[in-house]
Amino acid sequence: MNKYVSLVMKIHIHPLLWLMSGVAVVTAHFQQLFLLFFIVLVHELGHAAMALFFSWRIKQILLLPFGGVAEVEEHGNRPFHEELLVTLAGPIQHVWLLGAAFILWKYHWLSFDVWQMFVHYNIALFAINFLPIWPLDGGKLLFLVLTRYFPFSKAHERMIVCSLALLALLVAAIAIIAPAQIDLWIIALFLFVSLMKEWKQRRYVMMRFLLERYYGKKGHYEKLQPITVEASEPVLKVLQQFYRGQKHSIIVVKNKKEQMILDENEVLHAFFAERQADGAIGNLIYA
Repeated sequence: MNKYVSLVMKIHIHPLLWLMSGVAVVTAHFQQLFLLFFIVLVHELGHAAMALFFSWRIKQILLLPFGGVAEVEEHGNRPFHEELLVTLAGPIQHVWLLGAAFILWKYHWLSFDVWQMFVHYNIALFAINFLPIWPLDGGKLLFLVLTRYFPFSKAHERMIVCSLALLALLVAAIAIIAPAQIDLWIIALFLFVSLMKEWKQRRYVMMRFLLERYYGKKGHYEKLQPITVEASEPVLKVLQQFYRGQKHSIIVVKNKKEQMILDENEVLHAFFAERQADGAIGNLIYA
């Protein structure tokens, strides 16, 4: 089976979408729901197809009532350009969708009302997805940019904090401009719940990043970046200084004198295999 055709088998529909489908049929709004469903599906397939092109491990494509999520089994150790292209592959689908819809309307294969509705939904979903709030595409781009300037753990926490601040501004804007827009309140609630879940799992996200680095594929590092630490520094604190896309050598100093240079895998081994999370990095020298 062609690997891109196999993506169809990974599509899952959230129970809320089934519920909304039933409501749409009863209230005669099935056409609007179908257009939204189609746009979201194409958007998420764009992410998934690009991820598959780079041989990422795709878990599922989950379709929600007002969006979707292409879940992958990659945890921050892929090259920067791959993550950037996979993130942008969803929003870029809206460009050709607008062009295709215009052609269909121009040749009278779509009515003006349907074309207008399609354009409205397409632009709205594109704009919402580019909001710099996790887990929207804009939030993923924000996280990706932050990982260029901060260690992975710190970048992840700052992304969540920034997303919450921007979400607060979004909620204020909704309250002032469109307080009766129920769908916007539902989206805001979904984003808040997602961010709270991400904050609670921040240590788990860090562990996945380190585990994949320890056991996963090698050779995705853009540069060698030494990290200088005191011999008394706990192993976990050292690991929290790791950047995505950078291979680290750990320079251990004591009394301002260099004691030894450790490879990052030695530190990862001490953390995962020997469970020395709270042990001083200097202990690895004598071990």
